[in-house]
Amino acid sequence: LMGHSNRLRRPSIQKLSMVVALTAMLGACQDNDRQASDKGTVEASPDSNLLTSAIGDAADLSISTRLIGAAQLGSALDGEGSYTVFLPVDDAWESLEEAELQAIESADNRPQLISVLRQHIAPGYVLAADLEKGLVAGNGVVTLTTMGAAPITLHRDGQTVTLGQGKDAPRIVGAPMVAGNDVVYRIDRLIPPPE
Repeated sequence: LMGHSNRLRRPSIQKLSMVVALTAMLGACQDNDRQASDKGTVEASPDSNLLTSAIGDAADLSISTRLIGAAQLGSALDGEGSYTVFLPVDDAWESLEEAELQAIESADNRPQLISVLRQHIAPGYVLAADLEKGLVAGNGVVTLTTMGAAPITLHRDGQTVTLGQGKDAPRIVGAPMVAGNDVVYRIDRLIPPPE
């Protein structure tokens, strides 16, 4: 019975190993000079080398900025680590009911807010060129480990890159923004919680 159990788990371990390897590959693809402009990447202003400052300067990310503050994740994101963050634009947050958005932001629901935001954060520095290399290598699909409960799988369909599949999958909109050690991609919807 023990051998049978190990055989059943092997594909899951192999899939997890592939996700970890692909995440490592994408992180290794980065340029040594992080200040070098990546084609299609918007550089944050020089005084916006901190993620929280850079997104705070972006008019369409004001709700994400506020929620990162409410979750008290700013110091972690501005720290020494590198992160790739998929932030919903204000329109995505505003699609929620006002009461739902207020509930998410309340101090009592901070653990749930952290959980939602962590699902939007991948460890590592993934520029647009790195993401493109991963999508090409994966035949239009790449999976990134997140700080949340589940990895996110990005799919390319023509010029559109979605996080997940289906008509309601969040899409990357606009050019990514580099802010110090971090890369921010705007998305048009929230990443749904893992099932």
